[in-house]
Amino acid sequence: MTIAAGLSYLCPSTAQSCSICACGDPLLAASDPAAITGTLRLQLDAEYLRIDAGSEAQPGAIDGLTQWSYRANIVYRPVSRLALMLVAPLLDKSIHTEGTTAGHAHASQVGIGDVEVAGRYAVWRRIDFANQRVHELAVSGGTMIPTGSTDARMTDEMGASVLVDPHGQLGTGGWGPFAGLHYRFEQSDWLAFVDASYRFRTTGSYADNSKYKFGDAVLWSLHGQYRLHPTVALDLGVDGRYARLDKATDADGNVTEKVEDTGGTVLSAAPGIYVNPGSSVWLFVRAQIPFYKDFYGEQDVKPSVSTGLQYQAL
Repeated sequence: MTIAAGLSYLCPSTAQSCSICACGDPLLAASDPAAITGTLRLQLDAEYLRIDAGSEAQPGAIDGLTQWSYRANIVYRPVSRLALMLVAPLLDKSIHTEGTTAGHAHASQVGIGDVEVAGRYAVWRRIDFANQRVHELAVSGGTMIPTGSTDARMTDEMGASVLVDPHGQLGTGGWGPFAGLHYRFEQSDWLAFVDASYRFRTTGSYADNSKYKFGDAVLWSLHGQYRLHPTVALDLGVDGRYARLDKATDADGNVTEKVEDTGGTVLSAAPGIYVNPGSSVWLFVRAQIPFYKDFYGEQDVKPSVSTGLQYQAL
């Protein structure tokens, strides 16, 4: 399978993402401007994702990946200009191949995925108290850590036991460091931010001695938010990604520099709503709805939805 995978204080502000197909600000899913006012914030969220792509192993067939992600997020701000983040995902993945003459293959697994650590630091900030206006420029960086397993196997349509495609594994097998810039503007009940990041992928090794490198990617976001009421915030934005083609090396050492049906560009509308039912808890629902797709080969990314709660512990 080959699938292109309160801001008055500094905080990460991010995109939901599976480890393969992240779209938008890499820090968006781990914190949000609607709820950050303290030093320590905890978040639990769940995300549904579906991707289809042409099968590399079975030409003419379609590989489909369905993924549920359950994430525990911790955001800690030791000083107002610095935010640190940890995201630990539990993944429920199901991958299937359809359209072959021999039938179809299917594999499902549940387990820990690749943990992500990141941070954002405001290098410049301008505050106009008279007009309730804030400008801020921050640098961000972090990495995905190869904590997810990469040894899952499945029975193919011929009855043989084979290694699940890298896109269907719980982990990527490699590191995923990124660096970026983040600018926000806030005035009264309005907030806007723009973010651009570059994520590099290292090569992962698998149980059958094959290797795989997911394509490096440029990620960006443009969002606007309006606090309709002290307990309700509305968000609307555009999240984007351009990814290079993946690279593979099979168990015999044969190298494929450009894996077909991987990489390309996707732009998604990203609406969201955040509600404070009381105390220090915020509930939220976010979505990414692709409206522009320019992929290499045969691929399709479906709309994704995430929901969860945020709790301000300190």
